[in-house]
Amino acid sequence: DQMMKDSGYGATMGEQVGNMGAMAGDRAALEAQADEQNRILSIGEKAKITIKGKTDLGKKVAGNDTYLLELEVTPDGGKAYTVKKEEIIPSQVISGYADGTTMDGRIDPADKNKVAFGDKPFK
Repeated sequence: DQMMKDSGYGATMGEQVGNMGAMAGDRAALEAQADEQNRILSIGEKAKITIKGKTDLGKKVAGNDTYLLELEVTPDGGKAYTVKKEEIIPSQVISGYADGTTMDGRIDPADKNKVAFGDKPFK
């Protein structure tokens, strides 16, 4: 019950049943983000991605905050450029997204503004 309350769905079974639509929407949003990241990690070109800044958008998805990340993307052997990316980030891992943090990433070859953190697919 506490987990459901923390996720914004209510403390009682009645509140949770009333929020089934929100739960389904949140699940769809989380799955869509994971699918898109996995797609980019599957086909993308290697890069280093540095977090330059982030803004909390004030939106919650399954109790997780949504941020607009400002990223400096440096393709392997290429010139750095800046992109903005909306990302759902659980509070348990937000410290890993500190400004100045550089991570491995991949760039969508069809759209250099679409990037994903990581070096290989996870699905």
